[in-house]
Amino acid sequence: MELKLQGNKHSVVYSGIKNIVKTSSGTTESRRCWSGSDRQTDVTRFHSEERCLALRLCGWISRGPDIDVETFLRSLEQEREWERAAAIALFNLDIRRAIQILNKGAVTEKGDLNLNVVAMALSGYTDEKSSLWREMCSSLRLQLKNPYLCIMFAFLTSEPGAYDGVLYESNVAVRDRVAFACMFLSDVQLPRYIDKLTNKMKEAGNLEGILLTGLTKDGVDLIESYVDRTGDVQTASFCMLKGSPSDVLKDPRVQCWIENYRNLLDAWRFWHKRAEFDILRGKLDPSSKPLAQVFVSCNFCGKSISYSCSAMPHQGRGFSQYGVSGSPTKSKVTSCPGCRKPLPRCALCLMNMGTPVSSCSGTGKTDEKMDLTRDNKLAQFNNWFTWCHNCRHGGHAGHMLSWFRDHTECPVSACACKCMQLDTTGNLVPADSS
Repeated sequence: MELKLQGNKHSVVYSGIKNIVKTSSGTTESRRCWSGSDRQTDVTRFHSEERCLALRLCGWISRGPDIDVETFLRSLEQEREWERAAAIALFNLDIRRAIQILNKGAVTEKGDLNLNVVAMALSGYTDEKSSLWREMCSSLRLQLKNPYLCIMFAFLTSEPGAYDGVLYESNVAVRDRVAFACMFLSDVQLPRYIDKLTNKMKEAGNLEGILLTGLTKDGVDLIESYVDRTGDVQTASFCMLKGSPSDVLKDPRVQCWIENYRNLLDAWRFWHKRAEFDILRGKLDPSSKPLAQVFVSCNFCGKSISYSCSAMPHQGRGFSQYGVSGSPTKSKVTSCPGCRKPLPRCALCLMNMGTPVSSCSGTGKTDEKMDLTRDNKLAQFNNWFTWCHNCRHGGHAGHMLSWFRDHTECPVSACACKCMQLDTTGNLVPADSS
């Protein structure tokens, strides 16, 4: 079992319980007696590797081929889920443990009457069909509000193989109903029930159904229903990016959710969050990395002046590193890699662009703050090209920022353009200036 899980780790995660139970083979049937009851009637249960895997996905199994039920029950007790813990103990045919959990819950919750009544009722369990106990428990079940207490009596009063009172209790978690079905339904009943429950989850857009559909086409159908009902493209986008295989990510619906989420972040002006999302998307789905959309072109030949050019990779990184460490071995890029014409000059230092920024007034102290790359994988922000779209004058970003801290007009002589004020960011007051 362990080797099979390790070998098919990804397919198991993506396929879902619906596909797992369809491939179930070698199912064995066993009959087990009740524990903690005077009645020793046998109850039929079913076992197979696929069913054990489904139980693990439901959280009922932690290791090995058998249910590590005691550890699971203790964790539920710590979370004070008394009714659920008692129901799971009962489904594992341990009435005495279920009664202990209910009594402990009644004490902890300061005398919860329902827990005491159910514990007392369980202690008198009998399998006789015409007994007064069955009649009273059937009546009590209708008066209980907690769904887990209801399905406990539904289980005890049901005929073998006819557990509709448990399987179709909508207020019980899907994972618990599926785990119960894997234990007590035959190979004929189980796939039918799983298919029916899956269709119901898809129609309702209930995300609990991902346990059944997995991250497959059925899973996309389910999430589509969820998005149609809630409009929550954020959950849909992250869900598919985080766990889906590449073929599912190519589904037009998935791409639509992702693009709508990006547009929504842009509309809310959460540009940094959208950029972070794009970075995460690029890591999880390498095929989604966009090509360069904006680049600096040469005025003479029109070719791009970027690191993607054949002459630029080492030289481009060279001048950025030169600006950081001052290493004389790194060459400076001051001309177009295509036509070798000189690059424009900085309006302040009068050096060709590509030359590392000088330590002119105001820039030396702000290098660290303006270095947006942090890891220095690209050129420092101070070295970047920047220019005004109105007057076309510009220079090193570090120099231009330093200039506009103290001036409003363009640094070029005889140019009265108020460059920074044309940009919405130029009208913002820095947080540290107040």
